[in-house]
Amino acid sequence: MKNTRLCWCLTVLPLLAGCSLFQEKTCLPPDEKRAELAKQYTYPYSEALWYKHYHKDESKVPPYTLPLFQSTSVRDWEEVERPRILDQFKEYMYGKMPPHADKTELKLLARKDDALDGLAIRKEYRVYCRMKNGRTFNYDLLLYVPKNAKTPPPVFIGLNFSGNQSNTPEKDVRMSRAMYRNYKAGKFMPVKSRAVNLGAWNYKETIKRGYAVASACYWEICPDYMTGLKISPFTMFYDAADLRMDYEVPKAESKACKWYRPVSMIGAWAWGLSSMLDALEKEPLVDATRAAVFGHSRLGKAALWAGACDTRFKLVISNNSGCGGAALSRRKFGETMEITYWDQRNWYCGKLGAYAGHIEELPIDQHMLLALIAPRALYVASATQDLNADPKGEFLAAAEASQIWRLYGLRGLETSTMPPPDRSIGEQVGYHIRTGKHAITAQDWEHYYRFADKVFKREKPAK
Repeated sequence: MKNTRLCWCLTVLPLLAGCSLFQEKTCLPPDEKRAELAKQYTYPYSEALWYKHYHKDESKVPPYTLPLFQSTSVRDWEEVERPRILDQFKEYMYGKMPPHADKTELKLLARKDDALDGLAIRKEYRVYCRMKNGRTFNYDLLLYVPKNAKTPPPVFIGLNFSGNQSNTPEKDVRMSRAMYRNYKAGKFMPVKSRAVNLGAWNYKETIKRGYAVASACYWEICPDYMTGLKISPFTMFYDAADLRMDYEVPKAESKACKWYRPVSMIGAWAWGLSSMLDALEKEPLVDATRAAVFGHSRLGKAALWAGACDTRFKLVISNNSGCGGAALSRRKFGETMEITYWDQRNWYCGKLGAYAGHIEELPIDQHMLLALIAPRALYVASATQDLNADPKGEFLAAAEASQIWRLYGLRGLETSTMPPPDRSIGEQVGYHIRTGKHAITAQDWEHYYRFADKVFKREKPAK
């Protein structure tokens, strides 16, 4: 009898241990019910802001004055003004950006040498980020590489909204471990979509154009929910008290202005993009020295912040990123900063709340974020029907930022007039406005391929 029980334990316990081992992490944010209740309390205020301040009328744009650049030389910019502006964005908008993980390890989960109808090699990795203090974080990475590339190609890096399996035509890609908030069902559910919106990532055409492409699910990096920061990469660097939401801070502490949340979800997603580049530096099939970071909508904001903080990215692409991304905040057009902060304040650091209703008092605006990418390449894209994201504000920010590229003797946007729809303009700073709605499409990708061809052909492939 004892031997039977012993055999049962030796058989079952490893299986139970294996369950936690295979899961390795849970993508369910903690304090879900409390967070949902807090969001319900603030929802009427957020809706009131949409009702009062939202407009799509150019005649209602208030007079505004942008903060001016002070640099008259590259040295002034690199040694004085750029570090100051970068610190201001960390303090007032996106929060602190922790260092890279002490150690990044890759575990190959699957490989397919005839992917995308024989055009590509597909690799699926689990990326482990480890700190010397014992804290860890992990996420899944999907990589496609041209099968017949003679040398390691440049790589596009970005986060996806609905899982690595979602935007590829291949239905044997591993299912994401991410969980998303289904508001209709009133609960978190696993991401299960497959082969949807294929133009958003355009994998097959990217491979045909000679580029590798890597993606990870943003829900797996940091769940897009009020308490998502508590299971984000920032848990490796900060204690639980630093990752609280505003409603979790005691009144006395908040009233004394002794606490502002020092980090943001945009910061967490941007850190994840840099971590993906850390991982790809270990991948011999791609040239990680020629990396482009890109993102759409809120992930376009993250791509811009990643590009500003991590100079390894040689090309930074923002697709319809809008307020808090490429669009000028002082124009107060479409989704204003006050609206976006109170609607999604978890995206930003705590101190932005002091300026959200008085954005003209903020010492920075988004043209300064774009300028942080100089002298590397930048591309900003809008859509004609996406007035929520203020296409004109995105264009004007890129045009205003171009003066920093001129300090380097480079050409950015050399006009203050928006181009007609579907036409790309610019040299080291590019821009187009696509006919259509808020989306990333195969047509957008065509502009990005042509721009990337110009950027990466200026550099020799790494040996």
